[in-house]
Amino acid sequence: MLRHFATATIIATFALTAGGCLITGGSSMDQSGTKITSATLDRIELGTTSQAWLVATLGEPTEQTTVDDALHITVLRYEHIVTKAEGGTVFLLFAGGSEERNVTTTYFECVDGVVQRYWIER
Repeated sequence: MLRHFATATIIATFALTAGGCLITGGSSMDQSGTKITSATLDRIELGTTSQAWLVATLGEPTEQTTVDDALHITVLRYEHIVTKAEGGTVFLLFAGGSEERNVTTTYFECVDGVVQRYWIER
């Protein structure tokens, strides 16, 4: 009985692999938004760097919100999203995968068109 099972297993394995590549896998990484590096942040001088320079350097923000019209306070939000996906299949038997999404958001608070502070949320 054990011998028949072993023979059947060997035949099934041969039949599955004889048809070509039956195991596939792969991964991908996609990025979107604006990646703000520490080198860029080092160039920003709080109380001196203008909002116009910030937008010229980083591009248009993901969102711009006026907090107080009278005090001319604006917050610029830049998002950077990295999505990593991995997956694999075994022909007709199994398919699976995973996805990891990391979002980094950098905020800049500007008063009268000048960067006063910034912070990063991960």
